[in-house]
Amino acid sequence: MKTYKTKDLRFKWHFLSFLVLLMSVNLAACSDDEGESDTPGTISGPSSLTVTATNLAAELQIQFQNTNYMNVKTIEISYEKTDGTEPGTLSLNGADYTVVFNYLLKLPSVGTYEVGVTLIGYGGERSETVTRTATTFDPGTVGDTPMIDLANEAMQNLIEKYFHKSSRTIWQTWYPNVMSGNGVYWDGDALVWGQGAGLSAFVSMRKATNGLSIGGDYLALENDMFDGIQGFWKFDSRDGVTAYSCYPDAGNDRFFDDNVWIGLDMAKWYEITKDQRYLTQAVAVWEYLTTVGYDETCHGGILWKELPEKSTSKHTCSTAPAGVLSCRLYNITKDEKYLEWAKKLYEWLVTYMQDPSDYLFWDNARPDANNPLEIGSIETPKYAYNSGQPLQLACMLYKITGEDKYLNNAYNIAEACFNKWFITYTSNVFGAEINILKPNEDMWFNAVMSRGFFELYSIDQNPVYLDALKKTMIHAWFGNARRDNGLIDYNDLTGGGTPQTSWEVRHEAAIVEMMAELASWEREKEAE
Repeated sequence: MKTYKTKDLRFKWHFLSFLVLLMSVNLAACSDDEGESDTPGTISGPSSLTVTATNLAAELQIQFQNTNYMNVKTIEISYEKTDGTEPGTLSLNGADYTVVFNYLLKLPSVGTYEVGVTLIGYGGERSETVTRTATTFDPGTVGDTPMIDLANEAMQNLIEKYFHKSSRTIWQTWYPNVMSGNGVYWDGDALVWGQGAGLSAFVSMRKATNGLSIGGDYLALENDMFDGIQGFWKFDSRDGVTAYSCYPDAGNDRFFDDNVWIGLDMAKWYEITKDQRYLTQAVAVWEYLTTVGYDETCHGGILWKELPEKSTSKHTCSTAPAGVLSCRLYNITKDEKYLEWAKKLYEWLVTYMQDPSDYLFWDNARPDANNPLEIGSIETPKYAYNSGQPLQLACMLYKITGEDKYLNNAYNIAEACFNKWFITYTSNVFGAEINILKPNEDMWFNAVMSRGFFELYSIDQNPVYLDALKKTMIHAWFGNARRDNGLIDYNDLTGGGTPQTSWEVRHEAAIVEMMAELASWEREKEAE
C-alpha cells in the first residue's frame, strides 16, 4: 500500500507540473500577440485584427484571433468615417464567438472607415482598443470593371473544374463530378449539348483574347478543344451519314439542333483563325441540316431529331440557327446558295412560328395527320433562344441585303425579348436599380438570345440591351450568386435564390460566353 501511495503522489505531482508548464506556455504565447497584456486586472485584446472590403457596397469583414475568448463577455465594435462622420458602436455577445472571430459589419454608406475592436470581460474590465482603417467597395466604379478580366478568370475556373476530367479530353457534366444521378447516364462526361456549350465559351474567349498576351493560353488549347469535339463526329450505319452524336460511341441518339450549335462555333472559329478545318466542319454540318434535316412537311423548316427515329416536328431551335449558319457561310464564301437558304428559313419562321401578338417565337410545328405537308398543330411555349436566333438571323439578313423588313422585325423581336426575359431589380452591388436576366430561366438559352443583341448592336450601336447584360454579369460576379468555388448560381443571378450545391457545365459555360462576348464588345468600342 505504501508503494502504491508513493507512485500515486508522484503521478499527481507530475500532472500538476505539466499543467503549470502548459499554462506558462500559453501565457508566453499570448504575451506576444498584438494588443494583449498579462497585467493583473486587464483582459487581452484582439490579435491579428484585419478589416477588409467585400464585393458588396457599404460593408467590411472583420476578423481577429481571440485567444482569451472564454473570459470575454462582450465584443464592442466602433466605427467612424475618417472625415469624422457617421460614427457608430455595436456590442456583440462574446459567448457567441470562439477563437476565430468573423463578423460582417454593415455600414451606413460607402467610404473609408476607422474600425475599432474592444473586448470586455465579465468583471467589466476592458482591453485596449485595436483599430484598423479600411475602404468599402464602391459600386460607383463597378461598372468600369473590364469584362476581359472576369471572363478570363471565369474561363480558367471552368477549364480547371470541368475539362479533361476523364480519359477523354472533353468536358464533364457536373461539378462536383457525379457518376450517376442529375441526368448523368454514362461516366460523367457531358453529352454533346454540354460539349457544344463548352466549345462556345472557348471560341468566344479565343475571339476576346485574340492579340492579347493571355490569348496564348487559349491558342495552346485549340487542338485539344477541336479533337475533343471531333470525338463525337461519328459515322452511323443506320443512315450512312456522319454527324455529331450525343456521345462518342456508335449507335446513340443524334439531334439536328445539337449539330447546328457546333456548326455555328466552327464557322465563328474559322472567322477568328482562318483555319480550314473549322470551315470544313461548318460546311459539313450545314449539308447535314439541309439534306437529312429538311423536308417539305409543315411547309418546310428543319427537323429536330434524326436517330434512332427521325422526328416529324419542325423546330425553331433547329431552323433559326440553321439560318444563322447559312448567313455566316455566305459571308465567308459569298456563295449565293447559302443566302437563298437563309432567306427561305427566315420566311418559314416568321410565317409559321412567330406570334403576331408579341413578335416572339413558338417552339415547334407538328404535321397534320392527314396531310403532312400542312401544319396540324403548334407547340406554343416560348424560350429565350428560340427568339434570340431569329433576332440574329433578321439582323444578319439586313446587313447582307439592306432590306428594311429584316431590321424592322429585329427591333420588334429585341424589345419583346428584353421585356420577357429581363426584370428590374435593386442591386446591392450597384446600389441602384438595374435590368437583370430573369431568375429561373435556362442560362444557356439566355446566352444564345444574347447573340441576337450583339448582332443588333453591330447595326445601330445602341447599347441599351448590352448594358443590361453587362450589369447582369457584374452583379452576378460581385454579388451573392458567385460562390467560394468561383462558380455562379445560374438559377438566379440576383443571388437571392436557394444556393446551389452542384453546377452544370452547360450553364456555367453560357455565363462565360456572355462575359467573353461583352469583353469583345468593349475591345471593339475602345478601338473606335
